[in-house]
Amino acid sequence: MARTQQQRRADTIARLLDASIQTIVEVGYARASAATIAKRAGLSVGALFRHYPTMGDFMAATGHEVLRRQLDLFGKRVAEIPPERPALADVLQILCDVTGNDTNAVLYELMIAARTDAALRTSLQDVLTEYATKIGEVAAGLPGVDRFPANSIPVLTALLTNTFDGAALLRAVLPIPELEDKRIALLTDLLAGR
Repeated sequence: MARTQQQRRADTIARLLDASIQTIVEVGYARASAATIAKRAGLSVGALFRHYPTMGDFMAATGHEVLRRQLDLFGKRVAEIPPERPALADVLQILCDVTGNDTNAVLYELMIAARTDAALRTSLQDVLTEYATKIGEVAAGLPGVDRFPANSIPVLTALLTNTFDGAALLRAVLPIPELEDKRIALLTDLLAGR
């Protein structure tokens, strides 16, 4: 059966986004040119710009795809926590793992680049706003979250996410493995009120 134009378009976009993520993981944002990404995807540079008018738009789409994958991964891993177990330490470990993986490193690269690239910053602001909303929705449904006042959940979510984001950035340059387990244990105790 022949694929529709919509299916071919979706396949092309998926290949471009996969190639973008893998390229940034391997060589960093600064060396992730349209030509390099298109070649990795097995497509022409023209194919990239048929779907995205600018590299900023394409990189915003890359960021959106990274965040979609990260939310999916986080949700799947949280769903695997056995219901009879206290979930807090597991949720924190999952957050640590997800923020520290290669896919999330792409987001860090994009955010660093956006600091000095106004067009990319504008594009990523929309993506990150949507991501923050979705993270808040996920956090509100986590086991045990009902122990906290509802208005503190967004603040707590941002605090924990930023903590693990910072640790992931530092880990790439100066790993301190002896702090990793202690960080989870301390946060678990603090959040459990111990």
